[in-house]
Amino acid sequence: MEVNAIEARRLKKGFDGNPVLKEVNFTLKTGEVHALVGQNGAGKSTLVKLINGFHQRDGGEIRLFGEESHFATPKEAQAKGIAMVYQDLSLIPSLSVADNIFLTQSQRSALISNRDRVRQAEPILATLGVDIDPRQKVENLSVGEQQFIEIAKAMAMDARILVLDEPTASLSNNEINALFTVIRNLKSRGISIIYITHYMSDIMRICDAVTVLRDGYSVLETQTADTSVDALVEAMLGSKTDTDFVWERPATSASEAVPLLELRNVTTCDLDAVSLKVMPGQVVGLAGLLGSGRTEILEAIYGLTPIQSGEVRVNGQVVNIHSPRQAIENGINMVPEERRSQGLVLDFSVEDNVLMASFDRISRSMVLDKAKGQSMVEDTIKKLGVKTTGVTQPVRFLSGGNQQKVVIGKCLSTDAKVLLLDDPTFGIDINAKYEIMKIVNQYVAQGNGVIFVSSEYAEVGSFCDVIYVVNKGRIVRHFSGQRMTEEALLAAVQ
Repeated sequence: MEVNAIEARRLKKGFDGNPVLKEVNFTLKTGEVHALVGQNGAGKSTLVKLINGFHQRDGGEIRLFGEESHFATPKEAQAKGIAMVYQDLSLIPSLSVADNIFLTQSQRSALISNRDRVRQAEPILATLGVDIDPRQKVENLSVGEQQFIEIAKAMAMDARILVLDEPTASLSNNEINALFTVIRNLKSRGISIIYITHYMSDIMRICDAVTVLRDGYSVLETQTADTSVDALVEAMLGSKTDTDFVWERPATSASEAVPLLELRNVTTCDLDAVSLKVMPGQVVGLAGLLGSGRTEILEAIYGLTPIQSGEVRVNGQVVNIHSPRQAIENGINMVPEERRSQGLVLDFSVEDNVLMASFDRISRSMVLDKAKGQSMVEDTIKKLGVKTTGVTQPVRFLSGGNQQKVVIGKCLSTDAKVLLLDDPTFGIDINAKYEIMKIVNQYVAQGNGVIFVSSEYAEVGSFCDVIYVVNKGRIVRHFSGQRMTEEALLAAVQ
């Protein structure tokens, strides 16, 4: 009888008297890819950190290949074959692939020559089925290839259990396909994989089983073949939710209105003669593969990248925008892709972050009107539904979805008429995702405009009124007045 790779029963864990895991069961079979899903704060990270010894459990038991385990540190778990591959990769770009693979074995690898490290790295890479020269520097690899090196590091430590944290979040479609091939190779060798993700499509494509956590409990454990996306969403949210929202907006007549924003043959170092329009009450989507130029279009509009030729028009008037400050003065604001590093000051309060871009609106003669500022912040928290203990709470301690709401609130506090949204739903749970999309929908209903970039084609297809397909810095196709399926849009961007 084959024993399970991991069998966790009745796990409990709390912090500062607040229970995070109340009673969680989790079973990982040998050679299985098992998805772990739930809203932000459901307890996914806490569960895997109990398994790998980062945290110590308050109750329950964990068995590793049939034996009771109680790791005091991640290093002890690593010695027993548990390896974590985090979303933020831990490679040293200036070192070679081979050096990085043996990086965590510093004492041993210090005694091995460069030639031997290369020789030992080759079969590990071959096992994964990837064609990467172990001599080249990591900084020259794509994000997807760097992820393979993280997995190769785990294999070099004889990992039998691999924890992948949001592995496809930053990958292109081709890289995702290559990653799934690697996962299948590992599975065929009996490696067990815990797969943490917000992407339902990943689960249905690559995972054998799925466990859903909600409010500190495991509420669903099932084989992927026996469930559906709707059933998983219902388990995550605790109620039946329609995931196929129909975003209805009044039709915009191009002949009757002046565009809020228009680009005419805009060319930069990354873009080639890009033209597009954003009408009042419209969500304009940019669809394309990773690196196609979607973000570069937003950066050109926002004054982060110099425009070499072409025109940007706001309300029909030509404007010259050379900085974010000038963009904001012209009624344009941007929610960046990297909200934690680019959109927020994590150790600042909710209040400070919301008001950061609009101090000129709440000050007179260099004196801040604190009452006016607090009123603006409280109105933002209420209107956007930010879940926080108060305006003074540091944003570091908010969930990903609530952090994103603070970034959007900061942008709206400047009275922006056009919002540039760069993957605004990335890395947040389904419930927070739809809350943010509702906020955007209400914003455009007031006659404002949005340019919307998302790595999920289903979002762009279902949410946007107009879709421009971007490829190698050019607009190559244009769809208007229709909603598109994920499959149709995916075919259009290839």
